[in-house]
Parts: sequence; C-alpha cells; structure tokens
Amino acid sequence: MRWLILVLGLEFPVLLALLDCVNRGEEHFTGGRDDRRSWITWLAIAVVLAPVLVGYGIVLGYYSAVVKRNAPGRI
Repeated sequence: MRWLILVLGLEFPVLLALLDCVNRGEEHFTGGRDDRRSWITWLAIAVVLAPVLVGYGIVLGYYSAVVKRNAPGRI
C-alpha cells in the first residue's frame, strides 16, 4: 500500500503538467500546433518515466520552455 501512495504522489505533478499542456492554446508554443503535439507526446512519456524520476527532467523542460516563457509578469 505504501508503494501505491508513493507512485501516485510521483505521478501527480507530471499529470498536472500534461493536463496543462493539453489545455493550452497553440499560441503559447513557439512552433504552434506541431510544438504542442510534441510536448504532449513528451509529457505522456514523462508519465511513464516519473516513478524512476527521469520524467521530472521532461517536466522541468516543459516548464522552462512553455510555462515560464508565457508568464504574465514576463517582459
């Protein structure tokens, strides 16, 4: 039972990043529709790799390339 809670806790941030990516419009991505589709694919791979902690590198890349770039306070 402890392992199940641990795996679910590791998956939660990755699933939220995937949900964020799916709900963002194409204008938030540098390459438009193709870039959005590739990020969705990479984040789906990150869901599988999150329990071995490799998926978090993908999520950090998504954060810096998409989320941080589109922050409202960014000039």
